[in-house]
Amino acid sequence: MITLGKRFVQGGTFLAIERVHFLVDGRHLLRIVVHHPGAVAVVPVIGDDVILIEQERVPVGDRLLEIPAGKRDIDGEPLEVTATRECEEEVGWRPGRLTSLGGIYTTPGFSDERIWLFIGWDLERVPARPQGHEEEHAAVVRMPIAEALRRVEEGTIVDAKTVIGLQALRREFEP
Repeated sequence: MITLGKRFVQGGTFLAIERVHFLVDGRHLLRIVVHHPGAVAVVPVIGDDVILIEQERVPVGDRLLEIPAGKRDIDGEPLEVTATRECEEEVGWRPGRLTSLGGIYTTPGFSDERIWLFIGWDLERVPARPQGHEEEHAAVVRMPIAEALRRVEEGTIVDAKTVIGLQALRREFEP
């Protein structure tokens, strides 16, 4: 693949849209690419329980049960610092220790968004600091890990980062 050129189309508060022209096997192709600053997500664990957030997701027209997450919107901030801050803001728990699960591309067919996943251990209760309408109207849900995994298997937890994070957590508890 040879990139021939890029043209900025539109930008918002944190997303940018670009037209990318490139050559593959001598053919000129065009793609619309959505640029995203990246995000972090944390699977907060207390004993045999996990802390989730249920919030309205306008693009899919439903409330989803998710692990706390947020975009990397502070330049140069280390991933672990962003992960800790987002967990505190969204669910009111500060992880004392984080285990990295690595990063995933969410939708590489049209976006460069990458989410770095962590498991949060040794949680300390702190005041939640919701950011934005969705978080202000969200519900923090504490449930047994086994129940969360059952919901993944039955298809009622469908958010990709949450499914991946919970499945990784399963590995932490298996012999």
